[in-house]
Amino acid sequence: MDNKVELGGAAKNLRRAVFFAVVALSAFLDLWSKSAAFRILGPPGRGPAPIVIPGVLKWETALNPGVAFSLLSQNKARWFIASLSLIALPLIVGFFLRAKSPTWPGLLALGFIAGGTIGNLYDRIQTGLVRDFIYVYCIDFPVFNVADSFICVGAALFALEHFFARDEDATPVPAPASQAPGAQ
Repeated sequence: MDNKVELGGAAKNLRRAVFFAVVALSAFLDLWSKSAAFRILGPPGRGPAPIVIPGVLKWETALNPGVAFSLLSQNKARWFIASLSLIALPLIVGFFLRAKSPTWPGLLALGFIAGGTIGNLYDRIQTGLVRDFIYVYCIDFPVFNVADSFICVGAALFALEHFFARDEDATPVPAPASQAPGAQ
């Protein structure tokens, strides 16, 4: 007997609309924040980085040819990384669309990951470099951007949602006879 409940048409359409809105909003916020940061702060090395939270955070523009922590930062990797993103995007969207009853946390997680991927992919295709501007200098964390944040938060949310999700396909284990209701 299948205990899974598939969402009705209206509920499924609502979740799909919200998913695509989250993707679009995430990508927009990333691209807007990068544009504003580079317009206001200028190119990397243009002077002292403004401190936002003393001892913790400052705005510092950087151009990253690689992925997180500048991995794969060789110039040849530009199209390889862009290709991975172009492959990942339809997989993420397809995974969401195939879900019979996507949860709200799962919807947000995949929407954040897809939106962040679009933001960084746009930069990579335009210039071969990803614009970063957030620097948590108290721990000397690599400079990052809003897309990176969306991708990390989305991945963490996705992992937590799957870690804590009930396994509805699992067969319930019956209680021992001595603990069964009515047994004394």
